[in-house]
This record gives sequence, C-alpha cells and structure tokens, in this order.
Amino acid sequence: MPERRRLFRDEAFARRGRSEPIDGLLRVSAPHEWLFGALLGCALIGLLAWAVFGTLERGISTPCTLVAASGGVDATARLAPGDARRIAVGMPARVSVEGTDDALDGHVAQVGVPGADADGRRPLLVVRLSEAPAALLREADTCRLHIVTDRGSPIRLIVSSLTAVSAARPA
Repeated sequence: MPERRRLFRDEAFARRGRSEPIDGLLRVSAPHEWLFGALLGCALIGLLAWAVFGTLERGISTPCTLVAASGGVDATARLAPGDARRIAVGMPARVSVEGTDDALDGHVAQVGVPGADADGRRPLLVVRLSEAPAALLREADTCRLHIVTDRGSPIRLIVSSLTAVSAARPA
C-alpha cells in the first residue's frame, strides 16, 4: 500500500471513537460585517421612504433675456415645442441672474403657440416679473429662467415618465 494512503487510513482509524461537537456556534461573519449590512439596510429603507413620501420637482431651465415692459420687467425666452406644450399661463417662474445670488419671482404671462412663428423660430415665452427693479436690466447680462412643470413623489414621476415613453413607442 502506498505510504500516503496508509497515512490517511491510520488517521481515520485513530478518530473513529471520537465525536465532533455539533452544538458549537459557527461564525459566519465578523461584527464589522454585520454593521456594514445594517447600514446598507438603513440606507435602502431611507431611499424607499423618500421615493414614496418625498417630493421631486421636474421643470424647464433655459437662458432668457430681460426686457423693459409696461409696469416692470419681463423675461423672454425661446423654447423647444415640446417644452412649450408643458407650460401654461399663470405658472410660477423664477429668474436667476448668473454670477449673483439674485433671484426674481414671477409668473408666465404668455406662451407662443408652437408653429405660430412664420420664420420657423421656436415658440416665445414671456414671464412677467413681480417687483423687479429696472436697474437690473443694465446689470443682468446672463439670466436663466426656471419653471417647475411637475411636482410629486419620485415613484409617481418615474411611473408617469415610463408610461409616457412606452406610449410614445411605435407598436
């Protein structure tokens, strides 16, 4: 019999009367691994709670120009036709002057009808600003217009986006 095989046979013969303890604790992971798992679980629960109970805003942000109007200042911008369909007269809007902390609130006063421009330009959007100082016209070189078009829970916004995408797909 080869030496190696005989060695294992002797070892097995020596252990035949001993029993192994089966009631001992089996250590699967270390405590720091449990802590990492608990933190990951808490983060997932927090993310799920935010997705159901939180609020998320979707909107449009575009460069705009400030112009003097009767009784104040208006912000004008050109929009893509898809964006123009999402905006209605009376929606709240905010104009931020880039490079400063100034932000002016207003409301949508006019939305051009897509295709109404004879020269093929994009629809015009006019936002009437409340309490905008006329001196701002000289200072504001670059402005951005922000309009919130939809607000809701993240789950609702994701579901509505997915249904809109699936409805737009050709069958």
